[in-house]
Amino acid sequence: MTRASGSLRAFIAALRGAITTPARPLGAVSARLSAGAVSSPLWALLVGLAAAIAAPTGAGELQEYVRLRGLEGDRLLGAGLVYGLGGTGDSMKDSTVAAQPYAQFLKNTGNISVDLKSLAKTRSIALVNVTVEVPRTGARTDDRLDVVIGTAGTASSLAGGQLITSILTIPVLNSPGGPTVAYAVADGELEVDPLVPTKARIRGGARMVRDITMNPFEGNTVALILQPQYAGYPTASAIADLINDELSVSGHSGAAKVEDAQTIRVRIPSDEMEDANKFLAQLLTYSVPADLIRTPARVVIDRAAKVITVDERVEFRPAAVTADNLRITTVTPAVEPTAQEPVTDTVAWTGIATGESKKQSMRLRALIDALIEVDVPFETQVGVIRALLRQGSLKAEVIEQ
Repeated sequence: MTRASGSLRAFIAALRGAITTPARPLGAVSARLSAGAVSSPLWALLVGLAAAIAAPTGAGELQEYVRLRGLEGDRLLGAGLVYGLGGTGDSMKDSTVAAQPYAQFLKNTGNISVDLKSLAKTRSIALVNVTVEVPRTGARTDDRLDVVIGTAGTASSLAGGQLITSILTIPVLNSPGGPTVAYAVADGELEVDPLVPTKARIRGGARMVRDITMNPFEGNTVALILQPQYAGYPTASAIADLINDELSVSGHSGAAKVEDAQTIRVRIPSDEMEDANKFLAQLLTYSVPADLIRTPARVVIDRAAKVITVDERVEFRPAAVTADNLRITTVTPAVEPTAQEPVTDTVAWTGIATGESKKQSMRLRALIDALIEVDVPFETQVGVIRALLRQGSLKAEVIEQ
């Protein structure tokens, strides 16, 4: 056992010992342990993740680390009308934004001539924005795609509504007076977001009526774009070298070059141009050893999900870490225990000392695991990471999102 891991074991033992050993009070953070054991599903999940991260990783395929420029997908846009709303639609008395297209719709479908004043009391219709995301691989005629709906007027809820057939186009301005080119049509019953009733979705509600194709080829080259989490000159250079080594076997050299920290340009050999798609398919399945992915050690803090992701390589130099008013509470059932009336004992906790020697470093993931083991709140964990970063003890890039 290394001294660093020994330090961690001592650290966890000290935390557990705090359950029964009174110490100097530090403040208002409460952590709960039940009979000395943790019952948090998150802790169990993180233990599993930690084991997975610690396990040796093998090679992956190139397509796991890069995407092809030109295969970014696309977006189709349109405006539509949702009907069947129970008094929660647009107020046409205050605005004619929805009244105009509704009047035109009635005229087109039923040859009914109406004026805007006659629609003033209508509250069952809503003007909406209609959006469809086209996959990176494109879409073909009769493919079905999901539709996202959002109100464009004063409607307060889309619950119970249905979208009238709407035409979707690409977000490019047509020439003045030119015809609108339809790429898809959308309709169907809405699945309303229960948290935001002015937003909804129609699964498979858009049907493609025109092909949208994607082309990654730029002359006789393709551009490989590293996924953001892998971007950097060390990784880009290592992957370019790997591609050149693979192609040199068939007599092609210098085909891959690094353009920037995220882009690798690959020239397709002249004898492969006749079937460039096959060459590209083989290129994307090249085996990439894990040690070629030379990214800096990172800590990613997802505040929305309250999740901290720590690279296995992240270390910090020995430091004294304290958390304001951290208190540890143990819960002991009574002689005749009930869920409503447990017996609780609360003791105070002191600062956290990490590392046994000035020469030792400790894995940050191990520290976070230990904090989770005693149910330290998310915000306190973030505070510990920030403190280590500010004092220059943390050897990693910290990303908060």
